[in-house]
Amino acid sequence: MEAGITLMQYLLLICAVFGSGQIPPEFAQNLTVYHLNPLSAGALPVNMNTGDAQGDLYFYLGQFLLPLECKNASRESRATFDCDNAERRDPSLVVTQVNLEVDVRTTTYSACNLCNGTDPFTGGMCERGTYICNCFGARCRRNKVGKMNVTKQFAPNGPTEQCTKAFNESCGHLVGHKALCSLCTLEHFRKLQRSGCKGKDVPYVCNLNPWFHGCNSTSPEWTCWAENIVRKTGGLWYSTLREGQCQTGDSSTGCSWRSLTTKSVREPCLKGQLMAAVEAFQPNCFEACGPRNTTSNCWISCFFDAILGPAARHSVSEPLTGIPLPALERAWENAFLPEALGGCPSVKTPALASTGTAELVV
Repeated sequence: MEAGITLMQYLLLICAVFGSGQIPPEFAQNLTVYHLNPLSAGALPVNMNTGDAQGDLYFYLGQFLLPLECKNASRESRATFDCDNAERRDPSLVVTQVNLEVDVRTTTYSACNLCNGTDPFTGGMCERGTYICNCFGARCRRNKVGKMNVTKQFAPNGPTEQCTKAFNESCGHLVGHKALCSLCTLEHFRKLQRSGCKGKDVPYVCNLNPWFHGCNSTSPEWTCWAENIVRKTGGLWYSTLREGQCQTGDSSTGCSWRSLTTKSVREPCLKGQLMAAVEAFQPNCFEACGPRNTTSNCWISCFFDAILGPAARHSVSEPLTGIPLPALERAWENAFLPEALGGCPSVKTPALASTGTAELVV
């Protein structure tokens, strides 16, 4: 038996591989994915969202925006979700690497969020401490793995400069007044259309969507960084619901995913690996800020300039520069190496939210 794996862990692994429902070999694929959660949420991604290294970097890099985003959080902005999100703010956060076997016949992605008593999207009641998943009326099969390309879903695709100029001339004074702004765009429809505006531009220019504040020369820098992160990372997100999990003792072929191994590390350790890589890429800027203070405007500005380039402060169309994406990915993945090779210490994590600690692999 391989050193470092206990007899119980070995038996659990054998059961997981040979005693569970089967995925047809011609549709089976191994994936390495990651999720960020409170320690108590568990390592197995049952009713959770995960991402490949790039996809989870997209979610995780938003952590560095929180000091600015949450400073003047509006109840109508994305900050309401981010700043109250236990997956971002819980003091026991861990990051878990999961090696999955999945059925490549995927379905529509479901957004799964940790319940604090109410569903953060629908406002409906839910059991605190459990995950609630919703594909928002789209056609999704709960026994299949959901998949989303985050670039297609979240990359900014705002109006042209000509459209923005025409809008500002006619309706810019009404931004912040949703109904009046929308009516104004109808009143000036022909002018806006001649300037290249399209129907999809209205929610953007009127700030109707709280997730996209609109990025221009006068926008708060953090809102532009938030929209540009996905342009840097790209990536994929997955949803793995309980109905699709391969169960021990089930020899049918109706399941779509199973966990092969997991490894959890403390979030502050992984965060330190990322910060060290980014600071080493642009040391002069960080040195000018003095001792590391990840809540200061100076440090946060250096961090995102180093990742995205200075043009990303006020544009979502200028080319991004900064640290190469493969270097960011290496810093992320290196956190899961053995400690002797510079990785973070493993953390014993409950397999599921309501069970005792039991890792498949340490």
